[in-house]
Amino acid sequence: MTGFSALPIKVFQKRVEVLVDKIKVEGKDGFFIFSDEYRTGYATYISDFKPINMIEESPQGVYIDAKGKVTLFLGAINAQAAKSVSWIEDIRSIEMIGEFFADEVNKAGKKLNIGISGEDLLPTKYYRIIEKALADNDYVNWDEILHDMRMVKCDEEIELLAKACQIGDESLRIAIKELATDNEITEIGLCAVSEYTMKQMGGDLSCATVLASGEYTRNPTWRPTHKVIEQGEAILIDVAPSYNGYATDVAITIFRGKATDEQQKIIDTARDVVIRTVDALKPGEKGSRIYDVFLEESIKLGVDHLFKPYAVGFRAVGHSIGLDCVERPNLGPESDFTLVKGMTLALKYDLHGFDWGGLRIESVMVVKEDKCELLNRILYEI
Repeated sequence: MTGFSALPIKVFQKRVEVLVDKIKVEGKDGFFIFSDEYRTGYATYISDFKPINMIEESPQGVYIDAKGKVTLFLGAINAQAAKSVSWIEDIRSIEMIGEFFADEVNKAGKKLNIGISGEDLLPTKYYRIIEKALADNDYVNWDEILHDMRMVKCDEEIELLAKACQIGDESLRIAIKELATDNEITEIGLCAVSEYTMKQMGGDLSCATVLASGEYTRNPTWRPTHKVIEQGEAILIDVAPSYNGYATDVAITIFRGKATDEQQKIIDTARDVVIRTVDALKPGEKGSRIYDVFLEESIKLGVDHLFKPYAVGFRAVGHSIGLDCVERPNLGPESDFTLVKGMTLALKYDLHGFDWGGLRIESVMVVKEDKCELLNRILYEI
């Protein structure tokens, strides 16, 4: 049996062992993990299964009890598929979750005291069913437990991320080649060219492709339209393919045809800021160092006034990446986590305020034993 990620079963069993130890140390009865189709990471991290939204919604729940027994809950149709994919043997329809927790209460001889992860995704419908089984109708939020585990990847996970990065890079190369032709092409047409390459190479989408041209590059996000991409226009392409569930998030901004000297200088500057920042980072530094180096390099190159207005919010300059395209920790001036070996982070650098639009350069880096290194290689080619 091969799971969704094709990682060895022992990887998932070890994760469960870690969580069971936590359950016992905290004196809990179990741990319930919930996710949906679009942010599957919480549950897929344990189940090695990713549901698909067909004719039913795609909730996924995993319950781990204090003895290490694991139960997987899915929509009835997805549950059938999971039996051929997930390593978990006890797979049930999520509509039976009420009966399941009632049985757990009967076995324990008391109301349950559990941790829950995925609180912000858990529909009221399912929580109302579960809360009947909980002591004082309450639980402990254990999102941080999973965040801490997921932010550091094992070697096998990093290999999958590296493959996703190769797919992302190639999808951008193909888009660049298409823009170099005389063919009329729309934003959505160029998006199709890029996404076809992803699928052809065995990838999938971890989130929607952002592709904007001309004046639309002023927007931080943009769903590609039927607008024809004209000669001399800027094109912002932000792709996020995944491979066996693990994602990349890579973006470039280029011009169709020849850019002016000033435009090309800005593009080269933004690219160099990301490359120099990665080269300057070291394990053991705080995550806030990423923002600090971005700003330092922007000041050196005279574009800090174009950088600072858009490097705001809790994902000011990026985010962690793995089973979900956007994971924690987030990257910004207040990021207080420490860079450690095995972290994979998507670094995002935006400059806006030009009369022709704006730009984004984004790439995924991995923290190694003694340095940080880009997994995406496209920045060295543009």
